[in-house]
Amino acid sequence: MVANRSEPSAADTRLVLKVDIDTKVGLLSGVPRLMDIFHKAGVKASFYISMGPDHSGRALARLVKPGFLRKQLRSDAAGAYGITTMLYGVALPGPIIAQAAPHLFHELLSQGHEVGLHGWDHVFWHDRMRHLPEPRIRSHLGRAWRLYKQITGMAPASFASPGWQITPTAYQALADMGISHVSCARGRTPFRPLAGGRALPLVELPTTMPTLDEILGRDGVTLDTAAAWLADQVRPGELNVYTLHGEVEGRAQAPVLQSLIARLQDRGVSFPRLVDAAAQEAAKGVPVDKVVWAQALGRAGDLAWQASDLAGGEA
Repeated sequence: MVANRSEPSAADTRLVLKVDIDTKVGLLSGVPRLMDIFHKAGVKASFYISMGPDHSGRALARLVKPGFLRKQLRSDAAGAYGITTMLYGVALPGPIIAQAAPHLFHELLSQGHEVGLHGWDHVFWHDRMRHLPEPRIRSHLGRAWRLYKQITGMAPASFASPGWQITPTAYQALADMGISHVSCARGRTPFRPLAGGRALPLVELPTTMPTLDEILGRDGVTLDTAAAWLADQVRPGELNVYTLHGEVEGRAQAPVLQSLIARLQDRGVSFPRLVDAAAQEAAKGVPVDKVVWAQALGRAGDLAWQASDLAGGEA
């Protein structure tokens, strides 16, 4: 039988493991566990760390948003983050996350992982950045940039926005800071974002898959079936980006991540870091696109979304 040469091969299938660290507990507890998982599996990942204060308790104000409480209950957020974390910024002062374990930045880098910025104040950016004036955006990003350089001795090259909240103004600020590649939106394929009618010298690699907290309890998905369900969302022959969290897959839900990686390795899937995937895509040529606002199943509120993905009916 002659093989169908148009069918994508397993070797062409790539999955970036993009790790968001939103909290102090995610850094202190989640990162070491994830480093161990990745080491045993022989894969590398891209970590994005919130540099500033842990104000997780302030996120409780989102309970008034439709769907947010359901997601919290479905994903057992209190169990994932812990009671102390849920009090930061409300009953307890918010600790500066990056300063809680600067040695972990160096350990991640020494093991070959990518480490980028996840902003300064995660809750503030998530809830307010869409309407922030440019000076506030630049101030927020600048504080994170300076602390990162203080800890690592290097300027950061990559950024992932909290809660998939990004605007052309923020993209422009990131480009002006020297950031070369980002993962700030949801979508399907890499693109160069537009700001002021022109393409920026940034490669945006959007999250292409739903997150674990978005799928649990939906369509009968359980912790026992989540890894298989997620593995089936990986598109053969394409670049895929999966966002996981230090507070979730780095702690109680680590078995889901381990099973997901094992299943995909059995299929021949490779795991480039975001920086590697960005270079691969840039060498081929990256189209220009814009972001719009849309909602994702299982998540409350609007997210920045690749416009052509929605236009093509893929969202």
